[in-house]
Amino acid sequence: MKKLLLSFALLFFGIYYSQNAPKFENDTLTTSVGFKVYEGLDLKIGTGSMNDGDFKFIRTNASSVFNYSSTTGYQGLANQANSFKRNNSGLSFKVKKIMPRGNKKNGFVYYAKIGSGLINYEVDIENAIKSGEIIIPEEFIPKEKIQSQASETKYDRLKKIKELKDSGVLSEEEFQKEKEKIMLEK
Repeated sequence: MKKLLLSFALLFFGIYYSQNAPKFENDTLTTSVGFKVYEGLDLKIGTGSMNDGDFKFIRTNASSVFNYSSTTGYQGLANQANSFKRNNSGLSFKVKKIMPRGNKKNGFVYYAKIGSGLINYEVDIENAIKSGEIIIPEEFIPKEKIQSQASETKYDRLKKIKELKDSGVLSEEEFQKEKEKIMLEK
């Protein structure tokens, strides 16, 4: 009986995991929510998830000459030196390449290389989707997330950006830009 129960549990979790794990086939990444990412796709940038509005999961490409590396960090904040800046919110960037990192034993993390000009950035696709740093079509957003977003009113979002402005995180210009976006939403 124990073997049967264990076999069933392994089969169930194996099926569940395989349905929700990202898959990379034929130069196309199918994310855990079913959104497909491929070379040439325009990725719409959402909102940065770090306290200052910068992006946690979109960073300067590790192989870029503009990548900052230090053992002591950047002003005590090593993460923020290479983060994608908040003024990129709302823009779109073409995917230049999908870069899987890892191995079969420990699993893979998938990055999309984006950028313009000399500076390239890497997007941790799964985490960027979960945090709202990249915007995906509504059909791929989990229903629970849509419901929680719907419960947050325009006024709640306006209050948040006002607090960011008052604390000095957003400039007046950035505040006005974000405010305008919120007010234009239906």
